[in-house]
Amino acid sequence: MSDVETRQIIRPQDSPRSIHALVEGVQIEPHGYSGLDGRPAGAVRRALEPTFPGAFWLRDARPDQHVGFVADVVVPADGTYRLAVQASGAFRLRIDAETVVHGPLRYAPSLPEYHEQQIDLPAGRHRFALHAQAELLTTRMSAALPPFGWVRLIASDDVEVPLVWRGRELEEYHATGLRVSPLLGWVEWQAVPFTGAWWDDDLHAGWSEPAVVDLSVLGSEATRADIALPAWRSRPLTPHASGTYRDTYVGYEFDDIATQFLLADDNPDPLDDLDGQWFRYDLGRVRVGSVALKVASSARAEVTVGFAERLTPDGRPSPVVALSAGPTRMLQHFTVDSGETTIEPLQSLGGRYVEVRVRGGLDCEVTDARFIERDFLGAPTGRFESGDPLLDRIWMTGLETLRATAEDSLIDSVRERGEWVGDVVSSALHLLSAGWGDVRLVRRALLHSAAGARDDGLVSGCGPGEVLYLGTYAAQWVTACINVARVEGDLSILRELEESAKANIGALLACVDVDGKHHLPWSFVDWGYGVPNDQPNLAVIAHVHQAVRSWRRWLELLDKPEQAARYAAEEERLAQVLTRWMVDPANPYHSWTLGVHSGIVDPEGAAQYIQEHVSRAFPFDSKAARLRDGTQVRPGAATPYFTNYSFPILLDTGRGQEVADMWRTGWGWMLDRGATTWWEVFDERWSQCHYWGGAPTWQMSRWGLGLHLDIDDRGPVADLRVNDLGRERISGLANLAGAATAEVEWEKVGNEFIRYRVNLSDAARVRVRGEIHELSRGGHEFELRRQGGGALYR
Repeated sequence: MSDVETRQIIRPQDSPRSIHALVEGVQIEPHGYSGLDGRPAGAVRRALEPTFPGAFWLRDARPDQHVGFVADVVVPADGTYRLAVQASGAFRLRIDAETVVHGPLRYAPSLPEYHEQQIDLPAGRHRFALHAQAELLTTRMSAALPPFGWVRLIASDDVEVPLVWRGRELEEYHATGLRVSPLLGWVEWQAVPFTGAWWDDDLHAGWSEPAVVDLSVLGSEATRADIALPAWRSRPLTPHASGTYRDTYVGYEFDDIATQFLLADDNPDPLDDLDGQWFRYDLGRVRVGSVALKVASSARAEVTVGFAERLTPDGRPSPVVALSAGPTRMLQHFTVDSGETTIEPLQSLGGRYVEVRVRGGLDCEVTDARFIERDFLGAPTGRFESGDPLLDRIWMTGLETLRATAEDSLIDSVRERGEWVGDVVSSALHLLSAGWGDVRLVRRALLHSAAGARDDGLVSGCGPGEVLYLGTYAAQWVTACINVARVEGDLSILRELEESAKANIGALLACVDVDGKHHLPWSFVDWGYGVPNDQPNLAVIAHVHQAVRSWRRWLELLDKPEQAARYAAEEERLAQVLTRWMVDPANPYHSWTLGVHSGIVDPEGAAQYIQEHVSRAFPFDSKAARLRDGTQVRPGAATPYFTNYSFPILLDTGRGQEVADMWRTGWGWMLDRGATTWWEVFDERWSQCHYWGGAPTWQMSRWGLGLHLDIDDRGPVADLRVNDLGRERISGLANLAGAATAEVEWEKVGNEFIRYRVNLSDAARVRVRGEIHELSRGGHEFELRRQGGGALYR
């Protein structure tokens, strides 16, 4: 046992309540560096191969250029092939006019990834058609890479089938010079109708042999992605409202298109010169994808598709999204000729509401509308039933929020679609475990972070296109890798990223002085959090302390105890800073919460303070001040994000009824205000789809079903402890390591016991009151005893 584990624990209930001066304002960094500036923090131990040999593009490349490529393949006999594909941005690959793969599949430039799948091709001639876009732009999703496409077809005998490509610029698209937002790419603007299918080379001139692209700016070795791009789900759309419109803001073709959209009169006088028709759709919740349309028109018409996360005060979809670091235009534009035309956008956008406007003859009609959703996860496999309809609805909403923001990557919100590490590791990891038992998207985010490190080895906090560095997120990255190993019951991630973790820990420690002062980059703790100016930033130091503890555990799991012991002094150095100042911290709610996780602060005393703090904050106290925007310092605020850290302390100290009541009050308030996915904070003006608000879901699954996943030197193990959450019985399905599941059902017996039944899909190790039981597949029953007077049973 280390010195840190035996030190005196700080007891918050005995501590003075002094007021410390806080630095005015909040540090926010909306923009970072190009992903091309990142580099692997250490060697990544996984299968690697040369990066995209033979990648191709037209000889003349420019920003916002759409290009089509075709290649014909003759297959001598029916067969199964491996198809690998990647591009610099958005792409769609068709085979014989049918979409087979629709990207993008994002990746860290220093460690490129590609999509691979199996396809069956019957004997005969087949046309491969690749539509790709040259962005030459740094966004949250991709860096400003040389535009390229890359496709490989490999037969069952591992022989590559040669593909001879021809390409042409799709001049039907115009470069507008307008971005969807400062965080996203170009507005998709097709200004000229297509004549037939673009890939029919008999209809179009200008085909030429593409050039091989120099990709030396990328890492020299690539790897197959841990996930594959699925066939995106298609759902039919029926308009809930429609009408005619008249533009009131007219100007040049690209003249402030979002303002033009917002200022149109959607109920004009029929005697005025009407511009066209509008159709509105409600997707039920926020989704990311594209709207495929069939439009019938007697003459040439222009179709505008607007996406909105929310409605304006007068009930109209708004393509303008707040907190996007600049102007936003969640719009797409297409031009169609007379007759019926099918529109299939290349680009994906996000929102809950869609408005389609057809400018042209008033006889235009949308004959078919479908939403093509980039939904990687599908319906959850986990289950939770408490008998309380509100709690059960809150549980499911957390999973729906994550599902809404799970593309080829985990994105924080549709306004920027950034892969923020702190968001991923604080909630997405646990939500994926509870809902699907598959955390590959988290593994991928951690890989991108490691591959986008800065020169000193500090892993990135957001990427992979535009990388931002956050000291706290770099610290959380280490603990997250351990948690992935726990959930998967496998140490492979620790072996794969060991060198990156060592470099990251070295960078973190080098940024913290002996007295606790630090020079870490932007160290986000929480919205509303104020940085103290008369003591060390204890919340930040606690994150780093936890990272060192996790790194020592990492090395121990890899059977390297001597290396682990070398970090004991650094762990102790940070613990001394925390112990000295934690008696009277400037931010008790955050400092004591993280101090408990560091083993410095007594959980019981901290739990009492946490409960009181949250109860005084909005919306738990309806008269409390709201957190209006990210620039505010509001020490009394409570956010959904930080309950990922604070509420486990309440649950582990037996405050189940109290936590359930706070879930009903806070998250129930969002539902009462019309939320179908969780908001970023308890205020509707921020992002309305942010999965870090899903703490109640994974906490209900973890404590309500009672199986807490861990790993030791013998493999996966589940610790059995239940918080009754104020309920008489709970049932559900918990996901265990290795794709195993556990059907759980328990009920109270008197005031002191729970009769706990579990049906395992496979054998598992379960720890009950400190004793490990080797359980076979099938049903088992335990009697759990109440701990003290609270809601916790073991």
